[in-house]
Amino acid sequence: MIETLFFVMLTEVVLGGGGRTFAFGPITLRMLLFAACLMTWMAATLSSTKRRDGQGLAILLVVSFFASLIPGLLVDAANGTDIKTIALELQPLLFWLLAPFIAMALQDEGAVRRSATIILYGGLAVAVVTMAIMFGLQNGFVDFGRFYIWSTNSGEIFFRSPSNFFYKGDFYIGVSAIFCVSLREKAWKIICIILLASVVMSLTRGLYLAVMFGMVLSLISTRRSLSLLLVLIAGTVFLILYGNVLVDFVFDPSRRISYQGRISDLTYFLETFDYKTLLFGEGTGTLLHGRQEVENSFVWSIWRFGVINLLFWMMPLVIAVNYFRKIPYADESYRLAVAFFCGLIMLYVLTNTNPFINNSIGLIFAICAIFSLRRLSIIARLRVNLRSVNLT
Repeated sequence: MIETLFFVMLTEVVLGGGGRTFAFGPITLRMLLFAACLMTWMAATLSSTKRRDGQGLAILLVVSFFASLIPGLLVDAANGTDIKTIALELQPLLFWLLAPFIAMALQDEGAVRRSATIILYGGLAVAVVTMAIMFGLQNGFVDFGRFYIWSTNSGEIFFRSPSNFFYKGDFYIGVSAIFCVSLREKAWKIICIILLASVVMSLTRGLYLAVMFGMVLSLISTRRSLSLLLVLIAGTVFLILYGNVLVDFVFDPSRRISYQGRISDLTYFLETFDYKTLLFGEGTGTLLHGRQEVENSFVWSIWRFGVINLLFWMMPLVIAVNYFRKIPYADESYRLAVAFFCGLIMLYVLTNTNPFINNSIGLIFAICAIFSLRRLSIIARLRVNLRSVNLT
C-alpha cells in the first residue's frame, strides 16, 4: 500500500508540473495525494513497527524545516502580516511533511530502482507530449486559442511564442536526461536525443546550464572519459559554428526582461540586506525590488526567513554528498546513485535562476534523492561487509 501510493504520487509529480495540470475545480490531484500520503504514514506509524528505518532523519528534516521558518515568522508577527500572505508562501513548502512517508516507501533497492524508472520514463513522456503539442501548434493541429486559455488558467505553461512554451514539468525532462546518461538503459542514446531536443525547445537558459552541468558531472562520476571528451569536442564545434546564434539567443530582446530582472533582484538584495535580514529575514509580506516572486531560491530564502533557512535548504545537498561518497565505484548500484546525486546537483544549479527547490516539483525530488542515496549507501555497506566475511 505504501509503495503503491508513493509511486502514484511520484508519477503525478513527474507528469503534473506545478500541480495544477490535474485539477478538479479548486482541488488538485496533488493535494489529494498529499493528504493520502500523510494519513497513510500516520496510520502505518501507529499500527506497525515496520518501515521505521530512516524515520529519524525524516523527522529531523521536518523539524529543521519548521525551525528555519521561525525567524521570518517572528518578523511577520511583528509586522502584522496578513495570514493569507503567509499561507500562500508556506503552502508549497509543506511538502516537506512527506519526508517520513517517502522514507517508509524507499526501504529497499528495488523501490529505489522503480522510482528511477518512473523519473526516467515519466520525463520522456513529458518530452514527447510537449514536443507534439509544439508541433501541433506550429502546424495548426492544436487550436491555439483553447490551449492558451487552458494553460493560462492552470498557470503551468508560459509561452515564448504562439508555437513555443515552457512547461513547469520540463524540470523532470532535464532530470530524466541525466538519469538516461547515468543508467544507460536500453535504447538510452535515442531516448537521450529526444530528451535533449525537448530541453533545447524549451528555450530556457537556466535549464540548459543545469542539465549540462549535471550530465558532465555524471560522465565524470562514472569515469567515462571518452564520452566526456566527445561531449566537450561537440560543444566546442557548436560554439565555433553557432556561437553568434547562441549569443543572440542569450541576449535576445524578448528575454532581456527576465534576464535583467534576475540581475536587478540580486543587485537590490546585495545593496539592501543587513544583519537584521541575515538573522531574521524581511518576512513573507516584504517585496524584493517591488516583486513578490524571487527567481533565485537562495536569495528568496535569506530575504524571507534569514540565513538559518538557507542553511536548512543546503541540508539535502550535504546529506546527499555524505551518502554518495560512501558508495564504492565498483558497487552494482553505483550508477543508480550517480543518477540521483547528479539530478540533485542539477536541481541546485537550476534553483539559482528558477524557483524549483522550494516547491513540490523539486522539493519531492530532493527528498527522494536523499532517501534513495541513503538506502543505496546502506546496501553498499552491507555488500562490502558480506564480501569481507566471505573472504575470511
